[in-house]
Amino acid sequence: MSTLKAQARDESSNGKQLRRGGIIPAVLFGKHLEESISIQIPANEVEQFLRFNSVGSKVDLVIGKKKYMALLKEVTLTPLIRAAEHLSFQELTAGEKVASEFHIHLHNRAKVDGLVQQHLSQVHYSALPMHLFDTVDVELEGKVIGDSAVLGDLDFVNNPNIEILTPLDSSVYSIIPRKVFVEEVDEDETGTDAEGTEEGTAEEETEEKN
Repeated sequence: MSTLKAQARDESSNGKQLRRGGIIPAVLFGKHLEESISIQIPANEVEQFLRFNSVGSKVDLVIGKKKYMALLKEVTLTPLIRAAEHLSFQELTAGEKVASEFHIHLHNRAKVDGLVQQHLSQVHYSALPMHLFDTVDVELEGKVIGDSAVLGDLDFVNNPNIEILTPLDSSVYSIIPRKVFVEEVDEDETGTDAEGTEEGTAEEETEEKN
């Protein structure tokens, strides 16, 4: 589990000004907190954190001298360059279930002789903090064209430590033939060429007779 250091932030601070100064605003909330805590984190540390973590990841969030076990709940990105501009964390309490989500990663897609279409990438579930995770690998090696799977087909849904909230009949992936593009010949052009050839042949025959 990653550790992220933050500082308390004045709620009246301007988010744009903070970001210009290399600081990302964030917030920690939770039902056992008297109120949400506004925080700020250096942008370079946020960037490093997000390289290995995503929504649904657990993190030790250090604010000043206090450490909180937290869940990364939301990342707001800028529209154009897709850089983080705000983070939301939820405080975790041992023994209390929390709603979260994990990402489905289709492993060995390149080994499939067909086009893999992924229909579901995020799954919502609930679990105790000790059983939270952010990614599940689904193995595709050995799969062939025509194969597909719904969420209920996958082994991890039987994990007794989690409760899947996404419908089990949700399609996860399907494998279809790759399209082969064939250059189409314009019928008009073909007809014109044929007519021209026939006319040319008739003219040649007439000349020979003369």
